Amino acid sequence: MKIIQCIFKDLQLHRLFLDLSLLSAKISLAIIIAAFRIIVPCSMKRLLGETVLITGAGHGIGRELAIQLSSMGCIIVCWDNDIESNQTTMREVLKNGGEVYGFAVDVSNVLEVRETVRLMRKVGVPDVTMLINNAAVLYHLPYRSHHSDHIEKTFDVNVLSNFWTIQAFLPLMLMKGRGHIVAISSMCGIYGVPQKVAYCSSKFAIRGLMEALHEEVRLHERKPNIHFTTIYPFYVDTGLAKDPKYRFPYLFGAVTPEYAAKEIIKAIRKNYTEYSIPRCLLFLNAINRIVPESVMWLILDFLADVDRKQKERNAIDLTNLTK
Repeated sequence: MKIIQCIFKDLQLHRLFLDLSLLSAKISLAIIIAAFRIIVPCSMKRLLGETVLITGAGHGIGRELAIQLSSMGCIIVCWDNDIESNQTTMREVLKNGGEVYGFAVDVSNVLEVRETVRLMRKVGVPDVTMLINNAAVLYHLPYRSHHSDHIEKTFDVNVLSNFWTIQAFLPLMLMKGRGHIVAISSMCGIYGVPQKVAYCSSKFAIRGLMEALHEEVRLHERKPNIHFTTIYPFYVDTGLAKDPKYRFPYLFGAVTPEYAAKEIIKAIRKNYTEYSIPRCLLFLNAINRIVPESVMWLILDFLADVDRKQKERNAIDLTNLTK
């Protein structure tokens, strides 16, 4: 009996050694391919004929995405709860000769989402092959000043709406074996920021949703060709938030919605899983997660020019006291 146990144990060790050797070879190959792709990037996929649904299409990044994607031959479906703004976007697309459909939808309301999907099928809108969840709200307030309505609205629009839209369109993508789902997150989904606790929490949730969903589809038995892209803009001048005024404005300054849309489309065409605007911020995050926490905060405080801002606040407080 002991001899059999020894043989079985030796076989297990031998198999473990073979598995580790195979894993090592696969890792080496993956690193070589990744390094090669840095030098020779993959060709960007064509978007001609894609039916793209954009939430929050009435303004900002959503509007620019609609205009630019339509010029690339995409059929655009605009969702927004602001009817007038949505129609303005549609007129811009039509002016450029694009094909566009528009619907007034509160994406935080699951019943409205489902009813609108039924209406789209009824009026003959082509099947959605790309979903861009862009709609969001932001309340810039200290945590203790947040009303419960603010928090609920933030999660309803920024998080739950993504669940309702993905539930509506992912099944057909799985059935057809292809598709692309894009989430417009924020660098607030990677780093916590004061005065934006609810917003940061919602954007962190989006990261978890997209990563987990990507893994679930990756392991799907049918191996569908469905891509997931999460975008992390630093600051886009849409009027949603104040310019944070970091050092090195050529890297951390405000970008226009037009520029942000171009970068997002580039990430989509390259099938990136994650993409930050500017691109260097994801690399900075990778470095910050390796170094000690104290070093990370030193780097972030330096970039945010915290010492100068604190001196300015102290000067304002002193001026108020002397009045």
